[in-house]
Amino acid sequence: METFFYVGTYTQPIHFGTGEVLLGKGEGIYCIALDHDTGTARVVHVNPSVPNPSFLCCSGQGFLWAVSELKEYEGMASGAVSSFRIHRDSLALERINTVQTMGENPCYVSVDPESGLLFAANYSSGSLSVFPVNGDGSLEPVCQLITRVGSGPRADRQEGPHVHCAVPLPGMSLVLACDLGTDRICEYPIRPDNSRLSEDLVRENAAPAGSGPRHLAFSAGLDVCYVSLELSSGILTLRRDGSGWTPVQTVDSCDKSHTGSADIENLCADIHLTPDGRFLYCSNRGRDCISAFAVTPDGTLRHRGDFPCNGRTPRSFCVDPSGAYLLCANQDSDNVSIFRIGQEDGGLELTGAVEIPTPVNVVALPELD
Repeated sequence: METFFYVGTYTQPIHFGTGEVLLGKGEGIYCIALDHDTGTARVVHVNPSVPNPSFLCCSGQGFLWAVSELKEYEGMASGAVSSFRIHRDSLALERINTVQTMGENPCYVSVDPESGLLFAANYSSGSLSVFPVNGDGSLEPVCQLITRVGSGPRADRQEGPHVHCAVPLPGMSLVLACDLGTDRICEYPIRPDNSRLSEDLVRENAAPAGSGPRHLAFSAGLDVCYVSLELSSGILTLRRDGSGWTPVQTVDSCDKSHTGSADIENLCADIHLTPDGRFLYCSNRGRDCISAFAVTPDGTLRHRGDFPCNGRTPRSFCVDPSGAYLLCANQDSDNVSIFRIGQEDGGLELTGAVEIPTPVNVVALPELD
């Protein structure tokens, strides 16, 4: 049996918030096939149609959307987001249209099929863009631009707002967004007419000062939220109650007690649960590992181990829909590593890797309607 994934890459130089400049070497969006029997993968094809297609999302209706992580697009201080049609026979991508995000360096994209809205997080501008999605997958221009204000205690990384993700909660007409620059996790209601977000009704939840919330993962019941804290290398657990989200636990994103680990700056990044909700994983850049946690009955986390990512700078990863494998995009070693997930203990066993230049993000192709 094969499962298919799309991998976003950097194709051009990119300036990070850390001050680092990375020379992107990718050729576009890669489609890869994972063989479940062997745990190995192969590249099926590459779509080179847009620059810096770093972050992706897919729908079961056969569409894919990708941000172009850029500071300037068509002469404006803006990145872009493109829509693609997935050809069901070959899984090749056909670009439908591209629109500006009206914000610099969009680094995250998500879609809410119930409202028909798409969300893009503009890191450098500290803003959140909202787009209507048409029935054919195409995007209308930005219908709402929410520009955040504020700063945090880390002058080198929190001089202003930096929206890093925006995640819709299925069936709840809510979107949660992480602002790394102000240490806030913001809950925006979607308006009843599905036209935009209710910016005036936002609820702001504070993360620990200087922690830098980056990405989110939710329990199946959507009552527990796990937040990767990039700057403090931690994971914050929030529980939903009648008044919002209440912090219940903060743990290290990896074991920091290893000899020499204090000399390595670690920045945690992506975070995902297995489909059955029993295990949670977090990627760690610096320590270059994927950390595994068991999810206890009350939703808190218990560290199970750290597993080398078989590369450098594990920026993003994906748990395959069956829960059998984890695929990790190692940005600075030009490969996507494949791990078999231990069904009893959540441990990771390396089974293979596929070479892809400067990979950033991995998403599974959902079952198509």
